[in-house]
Amino acid sequence: MIADAWNEELPENHRIALDIAYSDFLDGYFHLSPTEVDKIERVSGVLPEQYVSRYTSLFCRRFIICMCSVADRLAQPERVTPVPRCTAEALALHVLIEQGTALLREVKREEADYRGFVSQAFRDTDFLQLYEAGNREEHLGPNHRPRPNNIDFNDWFKPFDRNAPVNPFVYEDWTTEQSGLNFFR
Repeated sequence: MIADAWNEELPENHRIALDIAYSDFLDGYFHLSPTEVDKIERVSGVLPEQYVSRYTSLFCRRFIICMCSVADRLAQPERVTPVPRCTAEALALHVLIEQGTALLREVKREEADYRGFVSQAFRDTDFLQLYEAGNREEHLGPNHRPRPNNIDFNDWFKPFDRNAPVNPFVYEDWTTEQSGLNFFR
């Protein structure tokens, strides 16, 4: 949630209101409608293929915010590691690396070597198994056990570490939501 560090100055409902205002602002001004199929296809075209039916306009907005969050951390003067804070951010950084590799190859005729960066920037590379053709989404039946490292699709936006939060637009505070304090949501 936005402004948790300001909990002495702002009561919880004020912080929730800021959180919702931020989310509504992004929704209103950064909107991908379901009819904008080309934009959704552009985003989903770089993600694991077996989940293509799950890539909705809301998912794409959240993924784009993850891409912005990763880029923001890369732009900081001090090194922030690990760069990704959730599986979706790990996928976003992977997409950046893949696109950077392609650009170097096509424009500069150079082979990229991101190995040193990858070894320090990611907490792990378990998310890469999502790109494997044989890796199918498990049905969430009564015997389903969540896979580690937030690999299950429903956990992609969930922070790896609660002390290193992700952008509040991509992962709502479900405790707040369930307690009925989240106003309209």
